[in-house]
Amino acid sequence: MRDILNETAFENHIRKDILNDIVSENQSYKLFNFKKAVDILIAKNGANPQLYFLEIKYHKKSHRRLGFGHGKGGGFQPELLKDRTDYFEKNLRWILGNEDSENYWFVDSFILRNHLNGDGVGEKYNGIKSSFFKDVTSLNKEELILKIEDWLKIKSR
Repeated sequence: MRDILNETAFENHIRKDILNDIVSENQSYKLFNFKKAVDILIAKNGANPQLYFLEIKYHKKSHRRLGFGHGKGGGFQPELLKDRTDYFEKNLRWILGNEDSENYWFVDSFILRNHLNGDGVGEKYNGIKSSFFKDVTSLNKEELILKIEDWLKIKSR
């Protein structure tokens, strides 16, 4: 992606250029800036309140790998992928970007688990196979917005 230098810049792009538009038009949704356990938290108010979680990953060739968690194998991301907790399986998605593409990858943890180095979460140095970007269908920006709206159960514009 042009003008995206790292994962922080990619997350900021997702927040500002994609999620803000979706959430700002729907007053029952709140996009939180707080970032402790997950990269992005969205809350839905109303009769059926929900929490939605997004994990953001960005691949740069110079890093040679797309890791998750911290180097010692721990962290929230590895725990989520190991535990398969029903709530997070339903309410958490991953948005991945790649410096070689203008597209996005929007996947659940099940799909991501099928593309982990070593075919699972290990003791340390966890990562996503580079073949992920060839094997999984990417989306343009408009398609990503529609997928997110569908996942959040927001009626399309």
